[in-house]
Amino acid sequence: MDEQLFFLINAHHTEFFDAFMWMVSQKTVWIPLYASLLYVVWRNYSWRGALTVLLVFAIGMFFTDWANAHILRPWIGRLRPSNPDNPIAPMVHIVYGRHGNGCGMPSAHSANMWLLTFVVSHWLRSRWTYVSMSLLTLLICYSRVYLGFHYPGDILGGFVLAAIVALCSFCVFRKNLWKVEPASPVRVAFLPTVVIILTLISFLIASACI
Repeated sequence: MDEQLFFLINAHHTEFFDAFMWMVSQKTVWIPLYASLLYVVWRNYSWRGALTVLLVFAIGMFFTDWANAHILRPWIGRLRPSNPDNPIAPMVHIVYGRHGNGCGMPSAHSANMWLLTFVVSHWLRSRWTYVSMSLLTLLICYSRVYLGFHYPGDILGGFVLAAIVALCSFCVFRKNLWKVEPASPVRVAFLPTVVIILTLISFLIASACI
């Protein structure tokens, strides 16, 4: 079923969405979003909250990114769909000639983005931030399947990993720095949503021009 769902997503391509999904999937293009999230946290918690968020996210990233790539994925051993060693690789639609290497379960893109969504949403308690970050994360996760780098099950595995790491982080920090209260009402909570919308619009324009 996982493989069937993968091909349902991966097999339907256009040049426009090839370009759009490729842009969405890149990590560095979202630096303005990361900066806006840090700014909003700083505006509502000052330097103490901002440093704590960075610490919590950095510790979480150790598990969702480094430990995931070097311990969890090799142990599970599930090849990426577009990995040349995977028997289904010849049937996978490849965008811009980019094959996935190694194993892909769970997805680091999924785990990292869901971790960021959980951590920031917990801190800001803003519906704007939670909804926009969740929708963006779902789009990024979809792009990873569309581009042939992950099965849908890999994406789900990343979500579960992020939820476990975030929950553990909440338990560790709830008795000290995590107890800091945000400003009320939350200031400039709309900013990350605006950055997401403007970034996606720029991707749509760029994809239409390719």
